[in-house]
Amino acid sequence: LGIVVSGGPAPGINSVISSVVIEAHNQGFSCCGLLGGFEAITYNSGKAFIPLKIEDVSRIANLGGSILGTSRFNPIANDESKKLFQQALSQEKIAALIVVGGEGSAYLSHQINKSNLGIRVVHVPKTIDNDLILPHEYPSFGFETARYVGTNILRTLSAESKTSQRWFIVNTMGRNAGFLALGMGLAAGATLTLIPEEFKKDTKLEDVCSVIQQSIEKRVQSGKNYGLAVIAEGIIDKLDSSDIPQLRDCTRDKLGRIQHSEIRLEDLVASRIRSWASHSKQKLHVTAENIGYELRCHDPVAFDLEYTKMLGFGAVKFIAEGKSGVMVVRDYDRITYRNLEDLCGPDGKINSRTVNLSSDFYMVARSYMIR
Repeated sequence: LGIVVSGGPAPGINSVISSVVIEAHNQGFSCCGLLGGFEAITYNSGKAFIPLKIEDVSRIANLGGSILGTSRFNPIANDESKKLFQQALSQEKIAALIVVGGEGSAYLSHQINKSNLGIRVVHVPKTIDNDLILPHEYPSFGFETARYVGTNILRTLSAESKTSQRWFIVNTMGRNAGFLALGMGLAAGATLTLIPEEFKKDTKLEDVCSVIQQSIEKRVQSGKNYGLAVIAEGIIDKLDSSDIPQLRDCTRDKLGRIQHSEIRLEDLVASRIRSWASHSKQKLHVTAENIGYELRCHDPVAFDLEYTKMLGFGAVKFIAEGKSGVMVVRDYDRITYRNLEDLCGPDGKINSRTVNLSSDFYMVARSYMIR
């Protein structure tokens, strides 16, 4: 039984690894960790596989990060890498693979399951973006910790903004969905929060900035020339790139997606806000901040610790039952699964959930903003 981590880190990964290894040994499986993710398995297989025993993982559950590392890589993207990947798994006698990853990695798990490699695949949903479709709108593991940590950072910035009379433009994670930004903003009392779901494709950057400008004007009229504007990184994908060179020539990851970390959305927005303030002869101090990597490897809170132990246990349970091509999920006090095939849309990709702009959650968050 092999366990591999794919995509970006999230709080609770080590807890999944720990619970998988302990339950695997309880069920009579030998277990190994795949060090460095799918990329290492494919191109550095001699060093990628490490045996894992209970004593190796019994004290890691509470720790942030991943003892196995991670990578963004598609091992079956072409015939050469697929062959190397299959040879590595065969050489190590891997009969089943537990993949810990987010929405993009769930699609990868689905593709590996369909590739006739002779292994069973169970996916454990992991993302601080909270964009995987789970029963009863249950959050994905890592989200609650990330929101907690991010909220505390925003609260500090909020105090700073009032003390030094400045505006913070804070960019945070959320590629497909604005759950994290909206949750952090609501909990921290941000002046306003903007999420991708609010904007159409090819939106002008000026249109995004104008929402913030209106908020600033209202605050200034009330005698408060300071505040906190939170923006989700996924807005980048909604922008018209015709007047933004950084978007036209941006770096993409090995899955073909824009690398949001390479584009400073907060700087783009802050720069436009400063220009607007200068043109309108307003005295305005604007500072750009990014909250991202600080959230991904924090020690998990109790919610995520409990949650990940159930998911790790469930992943081994379904492997033992002969399941493959499934995603293990928690349904309150039950552990169940979803077929990855059933989660795919017409384009064959895994469907993701987004913030419903008609939901009470969004309406409550919106009602406490100044816009």
